[in-house]
Order: sequence, then structure tokens, then C-alpha cells
Amino acid sequence: MLPLLRSSPGLAISLALIVAGVLVSGLIGILFARGGASLRPVFWFLGFFMLVALPQFFGHLWLARRAWIREAPHRAAIEQMASATVGEEQSVAVERLFGADVDPRLVTDVRASMGQVFAEADLARFAVFSSGESVLIARFKSSSAAEKGWVQYLQQTGLSQLSGTGDSQRGYVVTRPAGDRAYALHLGTLVGVWTGPDDVAIRKRMASGGFTVPSRAPLAATGMPEPASTGLTVPIAGGSDLRLDPRWVIPILAVYLGIVVVYYFKGTAWAGTQRARPGVEKVGATELARRLESIGTKDSPLQIERGSTPDEWFATWRYADAKWIDLARARGMRRTFRIRLRLDEASGVVRATDYVAGWEASIGRGGAQFEWKAALGLVFAQYEHRRVFGFQWDETGRLKPDPSYAYTFNLKEMKSPLVETVTASGWDWRPTVWEGPRWLRWLTQ
Repeated sequence: MLPLLRSSPGLAISLALIVAGVLVSGLIGILFARGGASLRPVFWFLGFFMLVALPQFFGHLWLARRAWIREAPHRAAIEQMASATVGEEQSVAVERLFGADVDPRLVTDVRASMGQVFAEADLARFAVFSSGESVLIARFKSSSAAEKGWVQYLQQTGLSQLSGTGDSQRGYVVTRPAGDRAYALHLGTLVGVWTGPDDVAIRKRMASGGFTVPSRAPLAATGMPEPASTGLTVPIAGGSDLRLDPRWVIPILAVYLGIVVVYYFKGTAWAGTQRARPGVEKVGATELARRLESIGTKDSPLQIERGSTPDEWFATWRYADAKWIDLARARGMRRTFRIRLRLDEASGVVRATDYVAGWEASIGRGGAQFEWKAALGLVFAQYEHRRVFGFQWDETGRLKPDPSYAYTFNLKEMKSPLVETVTASGWDWRPTVWEGPRWLRWLTQ
């Protein structure tokens, strides 16, 4: 597994993301457990994260393994060349890597002569042919080190200053001042550089050493048979591409996206659902509405308001509604957190959707700034504390000699009275990300 991680940055990154996601989920789970909150949101988040991350990990793993198997002959030849003494065994390794027409006596180690370009390379061999062509093959410990060496080679030789074409995935081809062509390619943990009178000669030279030319390589293919190209192509380590047939890629992608959508909507509802208290008789919608409305009359920052329909209610917390002057700037801020409650008496469920809105404005020497944000969906947890030092304006616009303003918002304190009232009345509390039309509520609720 370690060699695959070194040869594939995508595989290493996806594995690191999975490990980080598990650690973060574990930390959040500990915080939730200590606070007495349900762990359902943590399980939902971890499941959704894995639903996104695992396909990428296995995809990169498959591609890395495919490239590793394809490059096995090159690795074996390099290992044999590095360990064998001068003789027939090393000559065989040289021929396998550079071609049957190579003269082993004209293959040299260029690590010392190339300065810092191949300082981190395990091996760097340069072969010159009687036809005037040349091949350079270098091996590094990791793909990132190889790509760094690829960049440094182009910079030190001055090829990057010429009008070349390509990148580290497709390879970089350029016409040198001498009139011939040079093609530099990053191949996983390898860097290869081929030179020849034209692109066709470079292609032939690569083929003689068993190297596959990427299908999107910026090399002219005059006189060479063009490979059939149908469907999508994905560049992979090793200088080749994976061809994807849309006849099976599109259906698989559609099924996967369907699973993600269903999990997201149904999972969020499951993660935030609070069941009615066992043994409690369900009250009617009118009585539940009266109990909810009474929350706003108690010692609570909540404001309970009727909606546009009899079964709709809104619980609002204006946890920041102030104006002040600080640091010679005139500022204004207002933030609102609102929960829309839909009472479904037939099923005994209260469906809750969170709405967040806020705006900030400031005027000063740097000009005027205005910021507005809004969000709709489901918020599992939120805690915010803010203090601003300055002078406030009251409701009439007069300046108040209050040197500071602070607010604290804890979502748990806001939702707890609502959830307790609903479940104590024999109803279920069910959050929804989006209520949606009636025909789609099997998914959204």
C-alpha cells in the first residue's frame, strides 16, 4: 500500500481526508456526548462524508494499482540496472528500458552533472543513440518528488522558457534551439525525457522502451495510427489514460447521485428526529399550538408567531439587533434565526425547517460596506458569542453611553423548549431540510 501512496498523490490525499473526517467526527461526537446531545447528527455526517470520500478513495486505489502493474517492467529494469554489475545482466536491463538498439557503453549516470535537478533521485540514466536521439530516465521516491524534478529539469535546461506545449499529466514537448524536439513526461515516480528529430521519432523511441504515450500527449502523430477514441478519458499515473464508456458511466453516476440525494434528505430527517415521550397521550393541534405560543410569554428569548396557515408557526430569536459606533466607523448589524414549524395532526409530527438571515453594514474612511447572508435547511448545533466596544444607538437614533455590546446565541437553548413541548405533547419532532411539494415529501421528510 505504501508504494501506491507514494506513486499516487490522489490516493494519498483521499486517504488523508478519510482519516481526518473520522478524527473530526470522533471529536464532535465526544463534545456532543458531554453536552448530553444526541449522536445521530454525528453518525449522519460521518456516513455522508464516507459516501462522498470512499468512492474517490477506491477509484484512486484502482487507478494507482493499474498504473503500478503497467509500470512493473520498468521498475524491474531499473532495479536490475541499479543493482547489477557491468556485464550481460546490466546490458539486458538497459535494453529493456531504452530499447534494443542502445549501446550500454553510452548510458551514463547524470545525477551529479545535473546539479539539484536529480538530487533526490534514486537513479538517473542518460542514453545517447547513434541516430542523434537521446533518452533520460530518472526514478524518485514519490510522485511529488518526481513532479518536482520534472519542473526543475525544464527550468534548468531552459526548456520552460521556450514556447512549448503540455503539462505534467500530458507531458511537455518543445522545439529546442538545435532544431530537434524534446518531450518531458512525469510518470508516477519516474521522469522521462526523449529527444528526436520529430514527434514521430519520439513516439517510436518511447515504444521501443515499452513506454505508453498518453492519448492526450501534445505530440504530433503524423504517420502513426491514431487510437480509437470513444467516451471520456481520465489521466492516470504512468502516462496513459483510462477510457470511460458513457454507456455505463452515466447510469452508474446517476444511481450514485440518487443514493447521495436520498441519504442526504432522509438522513437529515433521521438525525434530528425526536420521538414523542413514551406513554404520553397526543394532544390536538390546537392545544399544541397553544403550548408553543405560551413559550414566548415565559422567560425566553423566543418569539412565537402564527404563519399564513393554521398549521404553520414561526419561532424567532433575534440574537443580534443593534447599532453602534466603534473605531470611528458607523456600523449596523442584525441577525435572525427562525424555525418554521408545520403541524401535521394526522401523523402527529411537527416538521421544523431552519432559516438563518443576517446583514451587516459599515461606513468609514474606507468607504461603505454591506454584507447580507441567508440560509435554509437544518442546523444541528451552533454557538456564537460576540462583543463589540463602542457606543450604541437606541431605537430613537440617539447615542447611548454604553461602552460595549454583546450577545450570545446557543441553538440548543433555542430549540430545547420547542422540542420538549412537542415531545411532551405526544408529537414527534422531525427536522426537514426542504419541505418540497407534496408529491416529493416522501424524500424531503
